[in-house]
Parts: sequence; C-alpha cells; structure tokens
Amino acid sequence: MSGRTMTRGVEVVESVAAIAVDNRQGAAQIAEQAADLMIRRAEASRSSSPQEFRRDLRNFGWSLIHAQPVMAPLVNLVNRVLWAIEEPQSLNDLIRTVVEVAEGFKHQLRQHALHVAEGALALISDGITIVTLSYSTTVQHALRHAQRAGRRFRVVCGESRPILEGRQTAAILAEYGIPTQLVIDAELPAHIAQAQLVIVGADMLSTQGLVNKVGTYGMALTAHAKGVGFYALCGSEKFVLPGFRPLEQLDRPRSEIWAEAPPNVHIRNRYFDLTPLELLSGIVTERGVLPVAAIEAWLASTHLHPALAHEQQGQMVETS
Repeated sequence: MSGRTMTRGVEVVESVAAIAVDNRQGAAQIAEQAADLMIRRAEASRSSSPQEFRRDLRNFGWSLIHAQPVMAPLVNLVNRVLWAIEEPQSLNDLIRTVVEVAEGFKHQLRQHALHVAEGALALISDGITIVTLSYSTTVQHALRHAQRAGRRFRVVCGESRPILEGRQTAAILAEYGIPTQLVIDAELPAHIAQAQLVIVGADMLSTQGLVNKVGTYGMALTAHAKGVGFYALCGSEKFVLPGFRPLEQLDRPRSEIWAEAPPNVHIRNRYFDLTPLELLSGIVTERGVLPVAAIEAWLASTHLHPALAHEQQGQMVETS
C-alpha cells in the first residue's frame, strides 16, 4: 500500500468526524459530502478481495450513518451503494460501481431540488407571508425559484437556536432581494397566525413523522390550529426506508445553551424534533405536492439492504 493511499484513508476518516460535528449545513449538503467520502473510501481501499471490499464499504457506510443519525439521505446513499456492489465483480469494477452510484446520487439530489422548487411554486402566490426556520438549501431554492417566476412575497425566518443558522438563511434570502424578517424562535407562532404559508425542509421522513430542526413541531401545531398551510419540502432521498430503525439523535454540548450554567442545572440540547404526519398539509417531492397517504404508499415500494436491517452497532453517547 502506498503512502498516498494511507494518507487518503486517514483524510477520509477525519472528514467523517467533521460531518459528525457539522451543525450548520442542511441534509442535502451533508449528503453530497458523504457521497464524495464514499468515493474516496472506495478509491483508497486496501481490500485484497471483493468480499473484504464489500465488508469495508458496509462498515464505512455505518460510520457515515452514525455521524448524522437523523439524516435519511445518508441511509439512502449507503443503501444504494450496498445493493450496487452485491453483483459479482472484480475489485476494480467494484470501485467503479461505487463511483458511479455515488456520483449518480449527487446528481439526483440536485435534480430533486429543482423539481421540489417547481412543485412548491404552486403553493406561493403574490402578496403572501411565508414562515420558515433553520437552514435548508431546498427551501432557499424554492423561494428563489418563486421569486424568479415573478411571485412577490415576504418571509419570516426563525433564528433557529442554539446555532442560529436561521441568520444565514435570512441573509441569503435578503441578498436575493426577498423581503425577509428574522425573529426569535419563541415569536414564530404569532407570525404563523398572521401568515398564509409555512414551509420547512426535512432531514428525515417516515411513517412516524417528519424530523427537522427543533421548533418545527411547535410551528406545525400552530399552523394546524390557525388553518395555515404547513408543507415539508422533501425529496425522496429524505424518506426512511421501511425496516430501518433510525438511530437516536445525539445530545449536543450544553455549552451551546448556557456555557456558565450551574452544575445542578440539567441542560438538554437537541437539534431535531419529530412532527406527526397528520399535522402536515402536504409534502412537496420531486413528483409534486403529495398527501401523506401517497408518501406512505411510496415508502412501501422501497427496499432496504439486509445489512442495514440488522441491529445497529454501537450506542449514541451524550456529549457535554
């Protein structure tokens, strides 16, 4: 094995660690990075046989999933790679297969974002107020697309504690020329009551509900009570495959909430919450705006690789 190959292998491991602590980028961006890492892992493989290569890619895939346990695109990426390398192939052919699948996954992510933006256009009319939160490139693309299509609207964005990535969203939308107001998260219900539409991104969607930035559940409850449309912008790469048991999300550093907190004050810092599907007005996918029932039927048609259906290895640990 060359020194260059060993160096690349170390860099890949370090990059997975960087994904694990990434608390600003959305699921689509992180999924693209994961696809690149899958390619680099395959090309830097030290495996001496196809069987060993498959085992290494399976273990590496699990490390990606554990890095961001509530981001479904990572599960779908790994699932596609594992199915693709099932067929008998030489080592070189297996590497090429991984590259093709991972590159195809990245291309599909971008295409889905375009189709979702087109689907969301039907929800956005002139003169409305739209409420959102957190940082979602899918949401940003949809709003930008609507603006370019001639729609005129304003956006209210929650700051998205504790990382405050909502500020970045507000800055991007303002740069586009979209009238944007940034508010504290606790004020979002009052704005939803006066708005005509709520749109959010998604990290994971299953029959159990929508996983997205914490605060989404409260927004959905308010929208439901006030009769305001609440939609998740969610390509199928965000769907959880039936049979996969999502990992428990990590507790994040308490210092992000209160660095000088007394030791006897317990601080819970989690980035994501779960919104029941019955609170959603619909889900905007690459196939258009669909009701929840259609998503459940779609999920039933997908297939999970056996290696991902097995009991997950390792335990999630609380960070301090």
